[in-house]
Amino acid sequence: MKRLFYTILMLTALLMSSCDKLDPEDRLIFVEPPQVSRAVLIEDFTGQYCVNCPRATEEIERLVEEYGDTAVIAVAIHSGPFSKNKTVYTPLYTAQGDEYFSHWGLSAQPVGLVDRLFSSMPFDFTDWAGAVNYELEQEAPVSIMVEAEMEGDENLCHANVEVIGLDSALVEGKLQVWLVEDSIDSFQLMPNGSREEHYNHMHVFRTSINDLWGDDLRVNHGDVAVKNYTITMDPAWKPEHCAVVAFLYDNSGVLQVNKKKLVK
Repeated sequence: MKRLFYTILMLTALLMSSCDKLDPEDRLIFVEPPQVSRAVLIEDFTGQYCVNCPRATEEIERLVEEYGDTAVIAVAIHSGPFSKNKTVYTPLYTAQGDEYFSHWGLSAQPVGLVDRLFSSMPFDFTDWAGAVNYELEQEAPVSIMVEAEMEGDENLCHANVEVIGLDSALVEGKLQVWLVEDSIDSFQLMPNGSREEHYNHMHVFRTSINDLWGDDLRVNHGDVAVKNYTITMDPAWKPEHCAVVAFLYDNSGVLQVNKKKLVK
């Protein structure tokens, strides 16, 4: 969208510069960018010892199929009591994810936050559809563009995020940037009580690329805020299955989210 917006401006400038009757101040005009489609973030707090968590995964798959993977962006945060068996942590557990779990005061699983609505009230997965539908009808105050690249054999991930202000008023919030990984082959307890040794885990939270609670960001209408980040990838992570999720949030919830696959 940004490239189209600036292309229009350049073409407008070129056309108007050929007209000698116009004053220099009148040769540039502001072209309002088209309305940006809203995307919704589902933070799925899950665990490999949670027998009902595969049901929540199925609901995410259904919502993605219904609305598209650019409209519904899910992150599976393995945390809480069902990511541990007494003192033994599962392979997908992260201390950062557990800190999020504790911060929101969660206790049961599966449970999720949908755009952190209603002061981050957790939703049972059976209620996600209604919350997603509600959020998709809201207007996005910003557009988020993400580029995610691997640097050769250095095992470095570069994440470049641009936030474009679309609202008429100043937008202030926290920019959060996460790394997620798809297609992880690991065990999972199933609803029938069995243990699936080769369960396909998707959109698994691996780490926060920036501060655990994001970076302060302010953007006015028509302005572009740029943030660049670099992290060293864990050798256990498969870059070809990884993606960067970036979202802007404030006290009212998540304002916009985007996801981009990691490329070399």
